[in-house]
Amino acid sequence: MTPVEAWAAVVAAEDAAIYAYSIAGARVASADRRRARAGLDAHRSRRARALVHLSALGGTPPGGAGAYTLPDNVRRPRVAAGLLADVDLGLVAVYADAAAATEGEDRRWAARAAADCAVSSVSWGAESQAFPTVPATSG
Repeated sequence: MTPVEAWAAVVAAEDAAIYAYSIAGARVASADRRRARAGLDAHRSRRARALVHLSALGGTPPGGAGAYTLPDNVRRPRVAAGLLADVDLGLVAVYADAAAATEGEDRRWAARAAADCAVSSVSWGAESQAFPTVPATSG
């Protein structure tokens, strides 16, 4: 994977994460909504930084998906939290790929983002994993 491909994948994954956090974050338990808002802000910030990396390499940002698939019962707080756990867990692998494809400060930043996403996924209920894998999705 080239650095351009890696940063484009990060942008695309963060687009999906922002969408998921926008929908599911409003449906988590009321005690968790502030954390969901902070997560949404973190994803927006990481997407913006990934766009800077991509642009610096001459890459073109991928177009956002026309639609993203969410669980039918995302209205339930437990399902909404599970979705956020899955989204963050999936981002661990995307950021790990970016870290592997880059070097220097970009590599450190991508590795830190992977770690932050891993911690966030656990905080939403995912099991802690030494080497997180992308969760299986239906659809």
